[in-house]
Amino acid sequence: MEETRRYRIIFLGAGFSKPAGLPLGFELWNEIRKRASILWGRASKFHDDVRTYQAFRRDCYGTDLPEDQIDFEEFLGFLDVEFFLGLRGGDTWSDDGNETQILVKTLIGEILTERTPQSEEISDLYLEFARRLQPNDLILTFNYDVLLERALERVGKAYRLFPNRYTKIHAHYAEIDSSKDEVILLKVHGSVDWFDRRRYLERIAGRAQFGLPAPTDDPIFGRAEIITEPLVNGPRFPGDPLQEMHRVHNIEQVYRKPPLFLATPWMLTPSSMKIVYALKEFWHGLGGAGTLNLGMAIVGFSLPTHDEYAHQVLYRMVRNYQRAYWDQEIIGHRKTPLVLVDYRAAGAPRDDFLRRYAFVDWSKTTCCFDGFTQDSLPHLFADK
Repeated sequence: MEETRRYRIIFLGAGFSKPAGLPLGFELWNEIRKRASILWGRASKFHDDVRTYQAFRRDCYGTDLPEDQIDFEEFLGFLDVEFFLGLRGGDTWSDDGNETQILVKTLIGEILTERTPQSEEISDLYLEFARRLQPNDLILTFNYDVLLERALERVGKAYRLFPNRYTKIHAHYAEIDSSKDEVILLKVHGSVDWFDRRRYLERIAGRAQFGLPAPTDDPIFGRAEIITEPLVNGPRFPGDPLQEMHRVHNIEQVYRKPPLFLATPWMLTPSSMKIVYALKEFWHGLGGAGTLNLGMAIVGFSLPTHDEYAHQVLYRMVRNYQRAYWDQEIIGHRKTPLVLVDYRAAGAPRDDFLRRYAFVDWSKTTCCFDGFTQDSLPHLFADK
């Protein structure tokens, strides 16, 4: 480990992308409702599911909920339970979810792709953030957009989107490949540009049994103009769920004519039940993170109640960070204060935010309540 490297952990929420013009959760839900209102055919199942949820709330809790007052995450959590338990039986639409779940994922991909700046339009705020990242810094983002990837590519910073590289795979363990200097960016809720190729490969195998050529109607893997690459590379364990995950580089081309019900971006819907679909590979072993890291920050993530699992994760990592080796030298450095960046308008109450983060030792914490700005960067990348 080089003395100049600090190996930070940074968590990113929607507030990180907000200055670039991307929507927060409630703004995203309003736009989804607006776009879903004009769709027809199978997509109109959205309205049936909304009415079913309204009936559930009325009959079970005595609550009459107008559509514009529905809690987005609770509604999708209701649909996730239905899908996860297979309550529709043979009427279950696909492995990607039932109709409304697929519609929501596709509309999220469409909206965020439209709102995400192109590489040449990314502001200095994000370019400077990317420049300051160092190899082996660990970024865990709850965001679906590709804003940070574009910033990293623009400044020429190497990164990967999976936890570990391996040189060799054995029956019960693997040898770690640490030869590459990369920022580690883990998109724990998926991404607008990720598509799983396994179903396409199954179609190829099925057609091959009858001597038929590979299908050409797949909107992602059957179109020569769509540029994809594997999310991971190098040796992988058999059955690795990331093995057939692919990134689409020209993602605008896909959402120009959204592949609704034909291909679904791999992402966890913003649901109160998303933990049941989480990729454990992104979290494996992170219970000890923070112990030997020299910097930690949480940007634009106010610990919403629908991400309760993240509460447990952050509690553990922050506890490790603020209690282990505090005020002791590690490779010639000392840990810097935990940095919390969140937007709280001047004079607005902060009690709820502070209550959600009650596990934090505030004497070892720097808070930036003006949101993610140029002024927050020196705190995020402080040295000691």
